[in-house]
Amino acid sequence: MPHCERAFMKTTLALLMTLIALATFAACPAEADATIPAIPALLARSADAWNHGRLDAFMTSYENSPATEYISSKTVIHGYANIRAHYASHYGSGMGTLTFSGLSVMPLGTDYAVAVAHWHLAMTNGAHPTGIFSLVLHRSPSGWHIVADHSP
Repeated sequence: MPHCERAFMKTTLALLMTLIALATFAACPAEADATIPAIPALLARSADAWNHGRLDAFMTSYENSPATEYISSKTVIHGYANIRAHYASHYGSGMGTLTFSGLSVMPLGTDYAVAVAHWHLAMTNGAHPTGIFSLVLHRSPSGWHIVADHSP
């Protein structure tokens, strides 16, 4: 086979493999994108529960598992029950008003996603802490739940 024909075949094969790879990767986000509206809805329900002082309803956004983690600027809390206890001891009945802005969600396949946003809290004592969070969410048969919360 002449050199030019071999080079043409190699180039054609490389182009074909690239197109197949691009088509495969382009299909993955499209499948996961169908689940994206469920995550903002989960966070809206979570904020609504917080704003009405319903800590247990707020906690339903977290996966009820000893492996669930909350990472603050000072500590890592392991387990759903410990995370709930942390919120109860820090906020109690004066939870204030929680809002989110600039939410972006990035699917990590079909059963995991990362959400990033700004959080704003108007506390009943007049404080207004704000920050940026990142959440790792897992989709189980019961829906999406937070498995790791990085909220410094």
